[in-house]
Amino acid sequence: MNYIVYFAFGGIAYQNELLFSILSYFKFHKADENQIIIYSDSTDFFKNKLPQSIIYIQLSDDEITNWKGKHNFVHRVKVKVIEDVVSKYEGNFLYLDSDTYFTKNSSEIFSNINSNAIYFDKCEGKLIDNKGGIARKMKAFLKNESEFKIPSLNETIKIDSDFTVWNAGVIGFNSSYSNQLRMVEELVDVLYSKNQLFVMEQIAFNYFFQRKTKPIESKNHIHHYWYFKEFRGVLSHFFEHNKSKSFEEMIVEIDKINPEYLSSEKRAYKKMSFWKKQFHKIKKGRKWKILDYKL
Repeated sequence: MNYIVYFAFGGIAYQNELLFSILSYFKFHKADENQIIIYSDSTDFFKNKLPQSIIYIQLSDDEITNWKGKHNFVHRVKVKVIEDVVSKYEGNFLYLDSDTYFTKNSSEIFSNINSNAIYFDKCEGKLIDNKGGIARKMKAFLKNESEFKIPSLNETIKIDSDFTVWNAGVIGFNSSYSNQLRMVEELVDVLYSKNQLFVMEQIAFNYFFQRKTKPIESKNHIHHYWYFKEFRGVLSHFFEHNKSKSFEEMIVEIDKINPEYLSSEKRAYKKMSFWKKQFHKIKKGRKWKILDYKL
């Protein structure tokens, strides 16, 4: 059995992201093709809007607080969600952050997962080559401490700047990897207790999963727009504008607000050198804007 797993809590922005992701899923999939499971603190919101085939796991505030752990790490909840779903079901799993959307059918992904492949969103390269702010903080941390111990593993975990990082907005695996999840949780707790960087959950998944096999990128099937939080305003406009339409009717409308297209000016600006950015701001009178769309 194939499972698409989502987790969303914390308000309408995340709820809208998840709705958009599921609309994109049904654009390329039949209703009975895979089983969608949603973990949320607001499952009634989704039940009123989505197909009846979806399974919901309602999470209380106390459960979410408990899953954040003693250091109150919000991304630790993702680990607990994945641990919980594999304890309830067996098969092939594709976990998606809410800020994702499908660009094609996922049958190829699930076929590979069934053959023991691992999927992440995309490869971000080695830490040593990454010049981003979070990467610099992670490298500084690992320069001082690069060996870690967890209760479930009778060996030292070594992570240094040569470590290859994969974006974990998408995580695909099958039940044979379920024994890795407890160790992922333990490594998250160790890393986050030492340095409270929000990427520690990603690093822990990366470490244990890629030592089993080289991951595959999902980016050709699923787009992760983590870089485009401004899209939440577009989604709010989209759902308000289409509030009288059925789920099936909204599926037809989603291409009007493709986040990869709408964010293209922002992404281009971010890649510019310092002086090119200055010239661009003089010429355009702005850093960047969300491209125009019409509903």
